[in-house]
Amino acid sequence: MKRTLLLLLAFQCAAAQVPTPYAAERARPSEPWVTDGVIYEIYTRAFSKEGNFAGVEKRLPELKELGVTILWIMPIHPVGAEKRKGTLGSPYSVQDYYGVNPEFGTLDDFKRLVAKAHALGLRVVIDLVANHTAWDSRMIRERPEWFTKDSSGKFVAPVADWSDVADLNYDNRDLRRYMIDMLKYWVRDVGLDGFRCDVSEMVPVDFWDEARAALDSLRPVFMLSEGMFAEHHRKAFDVTYGWNSYHTMADIFAGKKPASEMDSVLHRESLSFPKGSLRMRFSSNHDENAWDMPDVTKFGADGARLAAVLTNTYPGVPLLYNGQEVGSDVKLGLFEKFEIDWMKGKEWREFYTKLFAVRRANPALRTGRHVPVPNDRPQEVYSFLRTDGKNTVLVAANFAKEQRSAALMLPKEASGRKLTDAFTGQRARLGKKGELTLPAHGYAVYLVQ
Repeated sequence: MKRTLLLLLAFQCAAAQVPTPYAAERARPSEPWVTDGVIYEIYTRAFSKEGNFAGVEKRLPELKELGVTILWIMPIHPVGAEKRKGTLGSPYSVQDYYGVNPEFGTLDDFKRLVAKAHALGLRVVIDLVANHTAWDSRMIRERPEWFTKDSSGKFVAPVADWSDVADLNYDNRDLRRYMIDMLKYWVRDVGLDGFRCDVSEMVPVDFWDEARAALDSLRPVFMLSEGMFAEHHRKAFDVTYGWNSYHTMADIFAGKKPASEMDSVLHRESLSFPKGSLRMRFSSNHDENAWDMPDVTKFGADGARLAAVLTNTYPGVPLLYNGQEVGSDVKLGLFEKFEIDWMKGKEWREFYTKLFAVRRANPALRTGRHVPVPNDRPQEVYSFLRTDGKNTVLVAANFAKEQRSAALMLPKEASGRKLTDAFTGQRARLGKKGELTLPAHGYAVYLVQ
């Protein structure tokens, strides 16, 4: 009931454009390697021809060179056989939280991967599927009282369509202790740097708060919530999902919303979330890729590059899903073996390497203030500044399928300043009235000096 009332209050506040109670608070602080991070999501089954940990390990130097800093590896645990979907089953149907999927290798193989990543300065987190387990999980055999049951005493799926998993009941204190001990094991004994928490909104917030406190007693970690609850930022999580910005961006590409709506997203976030909250921004992920389509299919090649630029310049922590860096158009389904063609897409790899380098070289793009820059084509062109007082970057994006010229209404702090193209290093200029011409689905990222 309390959860329902809190959600109702949040929706009412958003609709009325008034702050929620959480908006007056400060988000929990995060480590610099989190705020400055670039997350890279790895689907082990699809990442290499081998489809295992060794296949990931051998390509870690490439990921380091690409410029990503945090590796999120999708679930590594054994997959359930009972009620399995497809041939191989979903990695989100976990048999044993302490085990490793033999399809991927051994625990020692995984430890070696983690050690190699750390030697390269990369952090490693894994997917935690805390809301449910496989129907033939170790826990359902040994501790059936930890699961949700219907009126007849039968185990239930958390959602009707999730027929391959059974719901866990967090009213049970023993379950909570088991899960927290398990999380501590992976951090303390295996060396993980944190967790991406699947369907985190379906697990009680107070469990996450308790779990984070236990992990903090070991060392600083990174906790990513696959959710948008404002209260997740208070104690438990560093970053929540930016589904709102992704879907708004998609609607703008489709002509359903004006480009200026990207400013409204940030305004609504400021009314809902604690100050300093970090959101994960993305132009694709395993869900969008598998259940909808890859970004190059959804937005087109030029549109995918534009979406990537926004993802890395808009406030938040950016995500890259494996395959995006070669412009892969393969849908990586979760129940079978699919492969990414790494032999193509050299120009895409060069684009992302340069994009991440631009972000790395400009602190304003990581932690700077967002300043809206109005223009005379708000339906199609989106423009803004990021600034930390010393470093200022101007970004403009044309969502139209044709070339557009827009007059930017720059604030005094940027008006009349020297502009340099962040990608080429060449001098850039606006027209006398601040005009900027962009090609179809084009973008500009200028350093303001």
